[in-house]
Amino acid sequence: MKKQQADWQHLGTVTTDDRRQEDRVPLSLTIEVCGFDCDLRFFTERTKTWNVSDSGCQFRLHTEVAPETVVAIRVIHQSGGDELNSKSALFRIVRVRPEYPAISIGAQKLQPHSLWSLGVSRLN
Repeated sequence: MKKQQADWQHLGTVTTDDRRQEDRVPLSLTIEVCGFDCDLRFFTERTKTWNVSDSGCQFRLHTEVAPETVVAIRVIHQSGGDELNSKSALFRIVRVRPEYPAISIGAQKLQPHSLWSLGVSRLN
């Protein structure tokens, strides 16, 4: 009898999805992500979330980052054309998936305060 090979990539996605303790909400927020890329160069990139939860978020980057990398994320709030100061939080990159022309990122929040309370616009 021939042994079956496990589809580890698919299994990793399934187990990650099953471990989530809360649902993600489809929210589009402008964020600034700062950290070190795969070549250990510091980067800052603005992007948008496409869903968030109290413990994490998903977004796309053009900068290549490795899983387990820690990045700082802050929400960019606007008021009358001016940018308001907002607090950043540390996140651990838990999923990296190439999706041309960018990279889909899943990040887990490492600090207890919430970033998502202001400037929220739901995706349709």
